[in-house]
Amino acid sequence: MTDPAAGQALLLIADADLLHQPRQLRPDEPMTVVTVPTPPQPCPPHTIIASFGGNRLLPVVTRTHDGTRQHAQQIPADALLTGLHLGPALTDALNTIRRTDPRGHTPLFCATAHPDGWHTYSRVHLRPDAGCFIRTSATPAGDPTDPIGWIPDAVARHSSHAAQLNSLDGAITQAHLGKEIETKFTLPRDTPLWPLAVNLHDRIAAGALPEMAPRFRDPLETWDFANTLFEVHGPGPQRGYVSFLYTQPGLYQVKRKNYDTDALVRHEHVNVDVTITEPLDGYVRDTLGLIARPMPGFRRMRYDIKFESLRTGHHYGIFVDRCALHADPTETLVQVEVEYLRSRSVLPLDEPAVFTEVEHITDWVAGILAEHALPARLDYYSKLSFLRDVVARRPHLLPPVDKDTP
Repeated sequence: MTDPAAGQALLLIADADLLHQPRQLRPDEPMTVVTVPTPPQPCPPHTIIASFGGNRLLPVVTRTHDGTRQHAQQIPADALLTGLHLGPALTDALNTIRRTDPRGHTPLFCATAHPDGWHTYSRVHLRPDAGCFIRTSATPAGDPTDPIGWIPDAVARHSSHAAQLNSLDGAITQAHLGKEIETKFTLPRDTPLWPLAVNLHDRIAAGALPEMAPRFRDPLETWDFANTLFEVHGPGPQRGYVSFLYTQPGLYQVKRKNYDTDALVRHEHVNVDVTITEPLDGYVRDTLGLIARPMPGFRRMRYDIKFESLRTGHHYGIFVDRCALHADPTETLVQVEVEYLRSRSVLPLDEPAVFTEVEHITDWVAGILAEHALPARLDYYSKLSFLRDVVARRPHLLPPVDKDTP
């Protein structure tokens, strides 16, 4: 087996118990090492998304750990797995080198070779057509000429972070905790949203946004909800707004943003599934203790295109949305927002990179909007500013203080 070249990684398929019960591998332990292509990305990447789709032939070596028995072949990528089970070619190979129950074997780790060793990656998500792996090594280690020399390091590093890596979204973390980082394009109010959202989604899926890939598991989401917003005047640093997103009877997502002027960075706190049975203006006054005035309620319809940086592990969203007032749907705000969302990592986060990547994504979106010949104003124009502008023109749209909306 040759060393993996640029744009390649080694994938280990072995006993799933290694994820939960780390141990030294037995000399006669069977395993499979697959050379998989990776998207163009920096060296070393933070995230590897290994595709098991298509008919591209992949080099595969099934072997015992000590190498006394080996079986090499080339297998089409879409034949590696059948559902989440090993495909027939891998099953046959395992039984050729050593009688093995293949049901316990699954993709576990990846590695990339570098001049001074290997970087290791642990699986965080698996689908029949792809696996998502994040880096567990801060620096490379081991002999880069040994095609399996990295496996003990991969097992040990996984064990150090098993609580995060073995649980759904356990490795999800947040850079710039408590802050929202977002740019906004304001578009003509009659802009068709779905064609634009699909075009942005498809371009990212095709690799048109360098170093980014569709977010594993949820690359596209749709939302449609009623929103009640209060402009908060105090006390003190609480200025900004509190917004209630109506999800189902009696349940709200409560979003608080504290700021004085629209800006790239704002303080934000979100609570989900909050039960509120009293009028919202009373809740704001008595429970939250805020001095606030209600603003016109609106309906927000939104398409979220989500993706992740292969270089840093940061996740971002491009949100294509329309807000229309309940009292007069002709009062409409259409925007495309670029926002940092979260990160997936067990290593220290590169927090300054968030700003660099948001700027890069914003520039890319600006180019797409120009291709669509869409007039777009780039700034930080918020929903609160939009509502302020509406009521400045049409003060009769302000709701009564005691109105419970929706």
